[in-house]
Amino acid sequence: MQIEENILVIKDENYEKDIQNYHFKNCKCIEEKFEKFYFTNVIFEDCDFSNTNFSESNFVSCSFINCKCIGCNFINSSIYKTKITHSNFEYSNLSNSSIKETDFEEVNLSLTSLGECKLKLVKFIDTNLYKAQLFRTNLKDIDFRTCNIEGIIVGQEDLKGMIVNDFQAVELSKLLGIIIK
Repeated sequence: MQIEENILVIKDENYEKDIQNYHFKNCKCIEEKFEKFYFTNVIFEDCDFSNTNFSESNFVSCSFINCKCIGCNFINSSIYKTKITHSNFEYSNLSNSSIKETDFEEVNLSLTSLGECKLKLVKFIDTNLYKAQLFRTNLKDIDFRTCNIEGIIVGQEDLKGMIVNDFQAVELSKLLGIIIK
């Protein structure tokens, strides 16, 4: 694996899948698969990884800053102590992932699947979760007050302990079949 003029290029299948202490800046991923990769202390800044496959990968103490990750596959991944800011993850799939001690700040997660995720000490700040799928994801103690959660897909059992503002509570009441007049 190497960087050529800010484009990530994989020359053969025997490349190292453990990337540590690296800064990807202004990179564009060209038809790449990062399945079962281990990223530790890696910064992704101003990168375009749209439609990239990161399934079953691990991200530890990483940062995504102003990245385009539209339609990425993060199924069965582990994301730990990671900060994701000013990035677009629209249409991405993070289903069945373990996400711990991670901050999403000003991130577009609209139409993203976070189904059956294990969330622990996760923060969503000014994040767009429009029509995000959070089915079978325990949202207890997760604060969504500054986020757009319009149209989220979630089960009634997942709502217990979720932190929302007054307007969001009214919208979520519709999921419970409550009619407010």
